[in-house]
Amino acid sequence: MIREYKFPQLEKVIYGAGSLVQVPKEIERLGKERAFIMTGKSMATKTDLVRKLETLLEDKWVGTYSGCQQHVPSGNIAEATARAREAQADLIISFGGGSPVDAAKIVALELLGDRPQDAVPQIAISTTLSVGEFTPFAGYTNEQTRVKAVRSDKRIMPKVIVLDPEVTLPTPMQLWLSTGVKALDHAIEALWSVNPQPLTDALAMEAIRKLHHYLPLTMKEPKNIAARGECQVAGWFSIFGLGNVGVRLSHIFGHQIGARWDVPHGITSCITIPHCMRFLAPQTLDRQVLIAQAFGVKTDGRKPEEVAAEAANVVEGFIDSFGVPRRLRDVGAKQEELPAVAHAVIEESAMWHRQQGGEEALLGLLHQMW
Repeated sequence: MIREYKFPQLEKVIYGAGSLVQVPKEIERLGKERAFIMTGKSMATKTDLVRKLETLLEDKWVGTYSGCQQHVPSGNIAEATARAREAQADLIISFGGGSPVDAAKIVALELLGDRPQDAVPQIAISTTLSVGEFTPFAGYTNEQTRVKAVRSDKRIMPKVIVLDPEVTLPTPMQLWLSTGVKALDHAIEALWSVNPQPLTDALAMEAIRKLHHYLPLTMKEPKNIAARGECQVAGWFSIFGLGNVGVRLSHIFGHQIGARWDVPHGITSCITIPHCMRFLAPQTLDRQVLIAQAFGVKTDGRKPEEVAAEAANVVEGFIDSFGVPRRLRDVGAKQEELPAVAHAVIEESAMWHRQQGGEEALLGLLHQMW
C-alpha cells in the first residue's frame, strides 16, 4: 500500500529557556514590519510578559489585542480582526494558551483572504501545554448555539513556534497540569487513530513517556525549568502530524463539552480520556497495548484485553494525581443537555470518520462521565 505523510507549513521550532528573545530576529527574517500581538486578559494584566514582548519588538510592535477568551467566541474574532486591520498588521503573534492561538489563526486567515501564508505569517509563543499551534486547525464557538466548529486551512499554521519554559512560570498550576493531560490526549488519539502513521506513533509514544515522568515533577517542583521544557517537548511530540491521522473521540467530546458549558479544554480531557479508553477498547486493543507500554505497564504474555483494562486504570490514576475535576457534574454541565452534546459530537466526528455505536452509545458514555 502506498501512503503519504504530509508535513505542516511550519518552518521552525525554537525551544529552550530564554528563547523569547529570538522573536525580533524571526520577524526580521520573515521580512515583516508590523507585528500585532494576540493574548488574554490574565496574561496582559497579571504578568509582565506581554509588556516584555512589546518592548522586545520595539518599533515593529503595532498593537495588542488582549480580549482572547477560552473556546474563541465568534465575537472575539470579529473584534480582533478589526483591530489587526486597523493596525495594518503584516504578522500576528499569539502569546498564551490554546485560545489566543486559535483566535490568532482565524484572524490571520481573515487577513490573508486569497493570499499565501507568507502574506500574514504567525509566530506562536505558548504558555501552556495545549500545543494547538502545531496544527492547521482552529476551533471557534458560535455564541448563539454554543456549538464549536473547526476551521481548517494549511495557511493558518504558524511559521515559527517558540517554546520557552520560562514564560510558563506564571501559568496557574491547574491550567498547566490539565493542559499536560490535554497533550496526553493528543498522543493517545494519535495512537488509536483510524489512520495511524509510523512517525506519529513514535512521537506519540515518546510524548507519553515524557509526560508520565516530567509532568508530576513540575507539580512537585514548580520552578523546575528543565522539567517544564521537557513537558513542552512532549506536547510538541504529542500533536505533531496529528492532521495526518485525525482524532477519534476524546477530542471531539472535549470540543463540544467545552463550548456548551465553558469548560477549559485541559479539564475536558481529564474527564473524557479514561471513559473513551474503555469505550474504544474493543476496536483499539492493539493500540491500547502501545499506550500501556508507554506508561510502563508490562504487556508480555498477557491478553490484550487485560492490558487495555490496566492501561485505562493507570491513566485514570495518573490524571487523579493532579487533583483536577473528573466529572461533568463538577464543571457546570447540565444533564438535560447531554443529548445535544451527543448529537454535536456525531456531527463533528463526520469530518474524521463514522463514529462507532452512534448517537445513543455516545449519550450513554456522556451519562457515565456525568
